[in-house]
Amino acid sequence: MDLQTILFIVSGILTVVSTLFGVRYAKVKKALVETKEAVVVLIDAVEDDKVTVKETEAIVKETKEAAAAWGLVFKKEVV
Repeated sequence: MDLQTILFIVSGILTVVSTLFGVRYAKVKKALVETKEAVVVLIDAVEDDKVTVKETEAIVKETKEAAAAWGLVFKKEVV
């Protein structure tokens, strides 16, 4: 094989790898944002040493959203 063919193949492989990592990066970023939102709600709730029912519901909602986002990060993809 000549150098151009080898570089073309390597370029194709790197394109596929970067696409896969780009998708993974977007999922991790979304999961981190959801986690941050859950932590902010939790901190706001415990700041006054009283957690109301409304705050508890918000904590549960945000925590479920964060867990779902992290589930998508680690989910095995079916090809």
